[in-house]
Amino acid sequence: MMMMMMMMKKPIILMTCILLFSSLAVLASENSFSPDECCFDFYSTKLPKSKVVSYRHTDERCSKTAVVFTMKKGGAFCVDPSVDWVKNIMKAKDRARTTTVNRSD
Repeated sequence: MMMMMMMMKKPIILMTCILLFSSLAVLASENSFSPDECCFDFYSTKLPKSKVVSYRHTDERCSKTAVVFTMKKGGAFCVDPSVDWVKNIMKAKDRARTTTVNRSD
């Protein structure tokens, strides 16, 4: 009977270890290989340039190339970077950033 108990404990320990390590592997892969933020739909209404504080590009691993505009009131909008009004706002923000950097030198 004692021998039977020993044989049953080892597979249980082995299975527990396998489950634990596979769970950790899944968690690690999700955190290290996936982008933090992607856009799946674009806001299509033209946003006022004066209310856009900044912009950032989404990760290149996202299925759609996108830009996220951050607004004065804290909102964020996914927009299509190929649209003219989006390009104009991005250029204006780049110029403003360059001017600010040059003034601080």
